[in-house]
Amino acid sequence: MNQKQSNYIKDWEIYISQCGTNSQLKITELSNLCQQTAALHSASWGMSYFDMQKHNQAWVLSTMRIELEDNLPKWHETIQTETWIENLAGMRSIRDFEITQNGKKIASASSLWVVLNTERRRPEPLAICHDELKQFPDRKATQIPTGKIDLTKNAEKVASKEILYSDLDIVGHVNNVKYVEWCLDYLPKEWIEENRIQNIDLNYIKEVHYQDIVTIFLFQENEYIYFYVKRDESICFTMKIELKH
Repeated sequence: MNQKQSNYIKDWEIYISQCGTNSQLKITELSNLCQQTAALHSASWGMSYFDMQKHNQAWVLSTMRIELEDNLPKWHETIQTETWIENLAGMRSIRDFEITQNGKKIASASSLWVVLNTERRRPEPLAICHDELKQFPDRKATQIPTGKIDLTKNAEKVASKEILYSDLDIVGHVNNVKYVEWCLDYLPKEWIEENRIQNIDLNYIKEVHYQDIVTIFLFQENEYIYFYVKRDESICFTMKIELKH
């Protein structure tokens, strides 16, 4: 592995298990590849999950915005993901991504991560020294920065589910991508197959754990679709989708 790169670049071949019915990479798998690239970059700076667990810490995703520029790649094709740190201070880090295929940008993302104390389940400043890590405050990946989603839409219930073992990640709560997967399942299949999704905003508000019961709500307003995932009356996750005009 290349060590201590200011930005980190990784090539990925697309496998059949990552593709949907149109043979294209699923949006959820695109998100997974971003997170895997981020993990490799963090590990090269001594900030892997296992490094951070020495201090009872882990990075958890707070907000993310994904902008899709072109159709996603298909099975057997190769893409390149690049990630860099826009800002890292205290307990917060803004990490950006650019995804290209044959030199052409096909997607980009900006994400806000928070350091979680995995014993106290509370945010706290990063314990690992990162003074040498170069930051790129002027290099933005997305046209619009990641931000908060409106939580006041009059959404209707579409489903309830119990959290199962397969929903969990290494930190012991629901995996980031699982929320997106649940919500996308309630869009018309044709919208996904025809690449009608333009942008996605994600807000992770509260942790959800094994055997919790959550309810999924949906609201559509013109080309915007809102999803809320609630436990009892509290919103734990929300997603805003912008469809192509």
